Amino acid sequence: MKNVLGLLCFFLLSLWLLCLNLPAEQAKPAEQPQEPELQDSDCVKCHIGIVKDLDANGASHKDLGCSECHQEHPPTGKNAIPKCSSCHDPGENDHFAVKNCTTCHNPHHPLNVDFTNIDAAKPVCATCHADKISEMKTHPSAHSEQDCNSCHMKHGLGKGESSNCLDCHDPHADNMKVADCTKCHKPHSPKEVTYGDVPNQLCAACHDQEASDLAATKTKHHEQACSDCHPEKHKNIMQCTECHDTPHGEFIHKKFPKCLDCHRDPHNLAK
Repeated sequence: MKNVLGLLCFFLLSLWLLCLNLPAEQAKPAEQPQEPELQDSDCVKCHIGIVKDLDANGASHKDLGCSECHQEHPPTGKNAIPKCSSCHDPGENDHFAVKNCTTCHNPHHPLNVDFTNIDAAKPVCATCHADKISEMKTHPSAHSEQDCNSCHMKHGLGKGESSNCLDCHDPHADNMKVADCTKCHKPHSPKEVTYGDVPNQLCAACHDQEASDLAATKTKHHEQACSDCHPEKHKNIMQCTECHDTPHGEFIHKKFPKCLDCHRDPHNLAK
């Protein structure tokens, strides 16, 4: 029995001494290999379409490296998609405080904003375009009852980004173009008809009798533009004395204080 115990003790002692003589690297548990850090040049290998989109339409985002926004990558990374608020501080302005940024903005083409899938764009538009919202409230019309995306399908005023007047409205005259509409009507306050120097044929589209009489008269009024006597705003009417003063003498003007009692119609003057 003593011999067996002695052999067992000798075996355990030998094993202990053997462990003491192992190299240090074998005595320690094996270290896990480090995952190599991804570079922007690696992103293009799998995401070539996104990289091209960013380069063509990324605005200021294209000046950033991929890893400046995407600091992790699945499957090991849990936060591959950054929050917009990490750069765009909600406290900086009202627009940055709007939630669900990606409803309108794709980070790889952030200024190509599509409104067609948004139910109510007006509250968001108001954060940047409060002046237009205020204009519609001050001058109510059928336009002010519409959501912004009824006319603005995308952000901007280029072709395909917004409706033009003739998409919804028949022109006053067959030869009218969109540019003619906006000489008198502002889209956000269309009933407030204001203008500068507009050709008579635009007025004639609604005021055909007056335009016909003016064209036929033999007086100097024939040479005048409608906007000369109706300046700046629709329904403005200049007084005769603003151009003619009081040419007939005090007695006549006292007896006939209204010029049109004798001269009938500015568009077809009776001499």
